[in-house]
Amino acid sequence: MKIWYYAVGQEHMGPISEGELRDLIKQCQATWETLLWRDGMSVWQPVSELPEFSAAFVTPPTLPLKPPPVQALPVVAVANVAIDAKRSLPLQSRPWPRFWARSIDTLLLGPVIIFGAAVAFIFHAPDLYLQMMAMNAGLLGIIVLPALGLLLAILMVLTGTTPGKAIVGVRVLVPEGRNRVAFFFSRELKVRAAGWGLGIPILNLYTQSRQYSLLAASQPASYDKDMGTVVKANPSKARFFVGLIVVACLGAANVYLRVLDQQATTDLNARQSWVNPINNKTASIAKAWESQEMKTNSGRVFYFNSPSDLVEVLVGYERFGADGVTNVAYANPIMGAVASDVSITSDWIQTTVHGIPALRADGRSVKLDDTNVEVTVAVVGRNAWRTLVFARGRTPSRVPGKVPFVDAIFATVD
Repeated sequence: MKIWYYAVGQEHMGPISEGELRDLIKQCQATWETLLWRDGMSVWQPVSELPEFSAAFVTPPTLPLKPPPVQALPVVAVANVAIDAKRSLPLQSRPWPRFWARSIDTLLLGPVIIFGAAVAFIFHAPDLYLQMMAMNAGLLGIIVLPALGLLLAILMVLTGTTPGKAIVGVRVLVPEGRNRVAFFFSRELKVRAAGWGLGIPILNLYTQSRQYSLLAASQPASYDKDMGTVVKANPSKARFFVGLIVVACLGAANVYLRVLDQQATTDLNARQSWVNPINNKTASIAKAWESQEMKTNSGRVFYFNSPSDLVEVLVGYERFGADGVTNVAYANPIMGAVASDVSITSDWIQTTVHGIPALRADGRSVKLDDTNVEVTVAVVGRNAWRTLVFARGRTPSRVPGKVPFVDAIFATVD
């Protein structure tokens, strides 16, 4: 079925079917001079030059087929009118408003998807969360693209628009007779491949440049031409300016988030000082660790947390009233003391931490199935020290910076 466009003054209407165009002729809303255009025509042509519509006129035309010579326009002028009319067609779908609308959707919904996935992984798959946080930002963006495309297609099916299209003023019309769900899902897939090059650098630049050239040359984007899609993207200057401001704000917000992410990575290597309240000795630990003292019924406990690594450490201290308590004598009661939170799953093995003889055992959190625990105890004179390292999604031995942290803590032990 042929799809037609027709001119009314300086505006272009459509798309309409051939039957609808014949109805306009019968209703005298289209005359012999009405300019028509469809895909495959090089220029706009008046109805008088298209024989397939001559039978639609039930009465002789009110204007002669060829105006009197005194009213005739020069051939060059008529040609220019046709060319100008064809060139004005992309005013219905200018390339930059479409680009800004898609940019808004990407900058706004992309981080939302990443944040939602991160929250879900923290609770249900911590190991995937850690892998995601360690992933290159560009690679992560490419991985997120399918989910973003799926979300945009769902929004188009349910609401007929997306945040970016609503802000800039872009409309995508479903061709007559097409299933709405199948149309938007298939179009989104084609936009991702032929328009955005699947997010792959260089390929992305090529595909976007190609689609821009098509739109700037009064042609539909390749994926829209194949599907018979009509896109209207000709917002007012004010609306276009608002779209630019939104893109700028979202771009700045994304840059800020990346700076924070980079700062978190830097904090893993940056150092801070922690003063042991028991003896006022200073330990040098990673800046990523947050610390505070916890209230207990006996002894003292210091809590350390590294949110970016999903790791928590409890540092405990007790003082005995007499000498002679060994590591083994201290380790056995510790198993009972932490039984409500930690289940020891291995035997105690001898180790050395910062030159201090100690015992170490592995365990699992009683309350969190995905959390593994490493317990280290050491007795120095009458002072007893212990560290409990809680790691979500992997064993404590795989936690970056775990060994330096425990060594730094035991460096303050006396």
